[in-house]
Amino acid sequence: MRVERDRDRREAVERCEILNLSRNQLLLFLIEFLVVSAIFLAGWYYIGRWYQNLVFNFARLVLLAMGYTKLEIGALNLSDAYLVNFNLVPLIALAVVTPKLTLKKRIEILVIGIPVLFLLHVLDIVVRFPMYINHSEFARMVYASIGVAWMAVPFIIWVVIAVSLRTQ
Repeated sequence: MRVERDRDRREAVERCEILNLSRNQLLLFLIEFLVVSAIFLAGWYYIGRWYQNLVFNFARLVLLAMGYTKLEIGALNLSDAYLVNFNLVPLIALAVVTPKLTLKKRIEILVIGIPVLFLLHVLDIVVRFPMYINHSEFARMVYASIGVAWMAVPFIIWVVIAVSLRTQ
């Protein structure tokens, strides 16, 4: 009995519990994640402007509905802000390289994660208007919270979905 417990402890130390990977498999996963992220980031330079325009056009509709004028909205120049929303890159890379996930599970990560990040990107723009124009402390708090959690959100989405999907 004691021998089995010792063996189980050794195996637990040797494996990543969440992904059920050996140390070597975990290292390979991390290397693949870094390489794929770098490739996707290079691609982001080409599609980031398009994505930022999509986010800004959606945010513009929200801002108009909130009562801001076209003049106020037009004063915000985001032509070079396309690198701000690059946190889609790690989410997509994680969905692509996570070992032992079925295609259906990878697609679920993207189908849930991309809209969540898109809405956070829209919120990031929208919250600036009451923060700067109306000097809203609540908007300032929301903006600061987004800034703090910005890079963690893709990983949180991935962990929640990948781990919960493994048990199904």
